[in-house]
Amino acid sequence: MKRRGAILFGLSLLAGLSSTLIRKKRPANPTSGDLAVFYAGTWTYRDEAHHRDHQLEIDPSMIIRIDGRAMPATVESMSATQLVLLDKYGFHLVVHANEARPVSLFDEADNRNYVILAPKRLDQATG
Repeated sequence: MKRRGAILFGLSLLAGLSSTLIRKKRPANPTSGDLAVFYAGTWTYRDEAHHRDHQLEIDPSMIIRIDGRAMPATVESMSATQLVLLDKYGFHLVVHANEARPVSLFDEADNRNYVILAPKRLDQATG
C-alpha cells in the first residue's frame, strides 16, 4: 500500500514538472501588433466645454479619424498604458489606457484632457 502511494505521488510530481517545463512562456511585453489591436476601435469622448460627443477611430494600422475625418499622424510611441501620436502640425495626441481599454485622451493642441466613455456609460449618457 505504501509503495503504491509513493508511485502515485512520483507520477503526479513528474506530470506536474513536465507540464511546467513544456508550457510555453508568454512574452512579458506585448508586441506592437498586439498593442495596435488593443488601441484599435471606435471610441467616444465628451467635450464638456462645447457639450458635444466626438468619435475617435483608431485603425489597427494606426490610421486615425476624428468624427469621421482622417487625421494624418505618426505614432511616436506605443505601450500598454499610452499611445502617443504626433499630428501634422507638431501637436501630440496621447491616448491613455488601463489594462482593459483606452480611458482618456489628451489633445496638446487644445491642452485638454477628455474622458473616453465606456460603451455602457455612453448608452446611459445619451439615453
